[in-house]
Amino acid sequence: MAYSTRPKMWFWIVAIFFLLWNLMGVGAWSAEAMAGSDAMMEGYTEEQIEFYNSFPSWYTWAYGVAVFAGLFACIALLFKKKQAVLLALLSLIAVIICRVYEITVDAWSMMATVDKFFLILVPVLSILLWLFARSVRQKGWLK
Repeated sequence: MAYSTRPKMWFWIVAIFFLLWNLMGVGAWSAEAMAGSDAMMEGYTEEQIEFYNSFPSWYTWAYGVAVFAGLFACIALLFKKKQAVLLALLSLIAVIICRVYEITVDAWSMMATVDKFFLILVPVLSILLWLFARSVRQKGWLK
């Protein structure tokens, strides 16, 4: 079945949702990486703060790759560029690397409830972004 090469309204709504989501991710990464983790960890126990501060520097870089690749994927989607698929995949891989590390150090037991929610939500939305980008590329909406 042939598809119109002009995106439907739902494409723009979904792409803008993912853009806003990734902008929040960039904000969270910036707060943690640039401003220090003190502001982010106000309600945390001393044990939780020590645990988060023990994360290796490569984790912060992987986290940055995840959020910035996701952001650039969304921008590419809005400009209808096929590179969005590759960028979304790169973001997903970086998210998986971060989550595998968090699982191996048993981060779940140290996380606050909000962090546990995002531990699950971030990979789910990363997968959905990648699948969305692939889907609209197959429809011929990306050039």
